[in-house]
Amino acid sequence: MTQDVIDRDGAPGVLAGLGRHEPDPRRDALVRARCRAALERRRRNEVFRGEPGWRFAIGLALGPAVVGVLCAVYLFEVISRAMQLYRF
Repeated sequence: MTQDVIDRDGAPGVLAGLGRHEPDPRRDALVRARCRAALERRRRNEVFRGEPGWRFAIGLALGPAVVGVLCAVYLFEVISRAMQLYRF
């Protein structure tokens, strides 16, 4: 676009006349207070519950191991059936 087209368009002048959108100070304070209250509740819940413990850690480690074993069994079965099919 050339400068002549931009000048005839008038959009830059209209955009310059728009005001900034800022939140209402009362609403801003209300939203900020709600966020702080939610964060405080979350912190209290985390402190109350404490650490998940060793059972949770074993469950996290055991899940991928079980899936890996099942995948290995499936792969072994596919290879053995292919060998039977092609008579190796």
